[in-house]
Amino acid sequence: MSPFLVLPGAALPGASLLPGASLLPGASLLPGAVPLPEPDTAPTLPPAVLRELAGRSDWVSSWWTVGLLAAAGVLVAGLVVWDRRRRTARHAGGPGRPRGAWRAWVGTVASGLLVVLSVTVAVNAYAGYVPNAAAFRTTMAGWGIVDPPPSHRDKPSERTGSSATGSVSSTPLPAPDLRMADGITWVYTPPGFDPSAPTRYPVVYLFHGSPGQPSDWFAAADSANVMDTLLAAQLVQSMILVAVDVNGTGPSPRDTECLDSTTGGAQVETYVTDVVIPWVDKTFPTVPDRDHRAIGGASSGGFCALNLGLRHLDTFSAIMALEPYGDPGDGGRAMLATQEEIDANSPSHYLPTMDFTAPVAVFLDGGTEAPRFDREANRRLAAALTARGQTVELREEPGQGHTWAMVHAGLPYGLEFVSEHLAQP
Repeated sequence: MSPFLVLPGAALPGASLLPGASLLPGASLLPGAVPLPEPDTAPTLPPAVLRELAGRSDWVSSWWTVGLLAAAGVLVAGLVVWDRRRRTARHAGGPGRPRGAWRAWVGTVASGLLVVLSVTVAVNAYAGYVPNAAAFRTTMAGWGIVDPPPSHRDKPSERTGSSATGSVSSTPLPAPDLRMADGITWVYTPPGFDPSAPTRYPVVYLFHGSPGQPSDWFAAADSANVMDTLLAAQLVQSMILVAVDVNGTGPSPRDTECLDSTTGGAQVETYVTDVVIPWVDKTFPTVPDRDHRAIGGASSGGFCALNLGLRHLDTFSAIMALEPYGDPGDGGRAMLATQEEIDANSPSHYLPTMDFTAPVAVFLDGGTEAPRFDREANRRLAAALTARGQTVELREEPGQGHTWAMVHAGLPYGLEFVSEHLAQP
């Protein structure tokens, strides 16, 4: 993805709107240079909340598991070598091959499998895609293999939620005429939710990355538990979370970038605005206006949130973009036929001159260990939005790369931000 080019040669009016903004180390101070804001990295959530949110991993994503599997693989390999040498020594001078060769074959296969498992767990421990065994079940539910649980920390008996925990459900929401035949929508409702009560709720729409599925928000990102924890600490207002399936058919089916394809692919933007949102407002007690809607996403879903949020200011008043991009990249080039269409869906192109018909609050987050190119692009996005007079919060999560672990770390700050900028029902 290309970095954000912000009004080259121009100063950034309103740059002071970013709390703690400063020049990047080594940034040019020559006339005409564009200063980039420095993101906040401080853990501003209460310590008790941070401890609760940190305690989600088990053996599935433990580095202890990595070490034990690797050690077992080495041990088995050592036993294979020892057994082969022992058999060779016993058979020295005898006719034919030494007996027991099958043990070496089985041991070699077992050692290889243990090493592969060790590497797999190590990658998962870093990326945070399946943090625990229950999250694995949620992921399987997203694939339609098992029934979906409400939250990967809940017991089956708690699937309907309670006064302390929210509930999660999934509903098929196909739109074959838009080439979205397999759409599954996952919905979190907060603790104490009663559809027959007069209470109304704001809604946050969430978009997964590529490849991905909406259940990722309740497995890898642990959104239900994050919301429950923030609500218990009175850090956010009660909100409904809606995780949207943005996988389609046709060109680039697993990387739609939430676009309306002009090359024969899915009409994802129309699916979101004309199918998903009306269904949510009809099915749940929402406040159906922009002041009570936010849009969020991670990675390519972060681009979705940024692009759709800016293109539909009449629908959304707040944006939460985690690890976003400024243009739709390869997925966009597969979904769209012309450069003009790509430019019309690239905040890096249209943001400096777009018409803001309403103000929008934008939360941008990434990891301090993400590629420098991505980090600078995020800062340019923040600078450009601030230059246009919009409310912006820019964060980077210490020690995190471009992973679901980073999304889990940044999500509570993003939800706190959008809750603050959504109207109270």
